[in-house]
Amino acid sequence: MPADEEAGTAAGESLTHASTTEAGTEKTPARRVLYMEDDPVTARVVQARLEKEGFVVSLAGDGGEGLARLQEESFDIILVDKNMPVRDGLEVIRIVCGAGDETTVSPIMLTASGDEEVAVEAMKLGAADYIVKDPDGHYLALLPAVIEQSLAKRELAGAKRRAEEERERLVVELQEALAQVKTLSGLLPICMSCKKIRNDTGYWDLIEDYIQQRSEAQFSHGICPDCARTLYPDLYDG
Repeated sequence: MPADEEAGTAAGESLTHASTTEAGTEKTPARRVLYMEDDPVTARVVQARLEKEGFVVSLAGDGGEGLARLQEESFDIILVDKNMPVRDGLEVIRIVCGAGDETTVSPIMLTASGDEEVAVEAMKLGAADYIVKDPDGHYLALLPAVIEQSLAKRELAGAKRRAEEERERLVVELQEALAQVKTLSGLLPICMSCKKIRNDTGYWDLIEDYIQQRSEAQFSHGICPDCARTLYPDLYDG
């Protein structure tokens, strides 16, 4: 393959979020990350690191821009810096987590070294996790694993919620079915001759009417052989 053609192929593959294997099966689409960071150098470093791990990373220069992006696009995870103009990291977390639940996208707080108290406050507001940005940059190696862990936790919460909703639906269906079921119990006063049954008001009902009113049973009338011989003896002569 010529060098320019090979370079074009490589570029096309890098722009594809969901590619195919040699067998033709689709891979899992790349996870989309929104990183809110007012320091452009830090933002680019984190973006490059995560894109190397297969994430698709969008950047927002402040909390206000980041919240606007969330209104327009969907992301799998949000990274927020603490100190940002317009809206800081804690305010972003308060807004995002206050509008959703545990199955929606949850932010991960990135704090400067020594901001552990801020990280704890972020967790109280609903952040999925936090990472301290140490001066040596060791947090960059930890960040992909923290993101994957947060995503797995959210997916587990979603599966649990769906299971609970399905359970509630089945309980409602069962309750509705039981409400429709009518059963007969206790002593039934029945006439020895005509076989009518005395109802709760003292009137005598045909046995089929009585049962139909109190159950889901339906009757199909016929005649048994003994009664047929009694009523139509000529048909059974000889």
